Amino acid sequence: MAFDFKKEYRDLYVPGVRPAFVNVPAMTFAAVAGTGDPNEEGGAYQQALGSLYGFSYTVKMSKMGPWQPEGYFDFVVPPLEGLWWAGAGVFDGAAIGNKAALSWVSLIRQPDFVTPEVFDAACRQLAPEKPENLKTVIRHPVRCSGSD
Repeated sequence: MAFDFKKEYRDLYVPGVRPAFVNVPAMTFAAVAGTGDPNEEGGAYQQALGSLYGFSYTVKMSKMGPWQPEGYFDFVVPPLEGLWWAGAGVFDGAAIGNKAALSWVSLIRQPDFVTPEVFDAACRQLAPEKPENLKTVIRHPVRCSGSD
């Protein structure tokens, strides 16, 4: 059965009824940063999502091809996560109304076996199929440290 991050890390992905402190471990993400209206047809945000999901499914489906990363295990692609802000990061109701002024970082968690080498190999594998998508993916996995 495929490893499911949402089930194994319920405290991170399924909010409780009451506020609580959560100890967040270090995690690896594929990430794309950008600005603009997320509803724009063919815009930067839609391209970013294509990049993230294309990359994530390339890693997941590597089990079907000639290349498989060291330490690979089958997994369910985790949910999309994101950070959003307007203007200089200061809450301004007027700026939020202007979707073109939004800035964002969108992320999809990756298994720990996604090292910089695995990241580059997956990008090379995806490039012939979707070269336009790879322009926006941050070139190495992002390792986020939590509150360990």
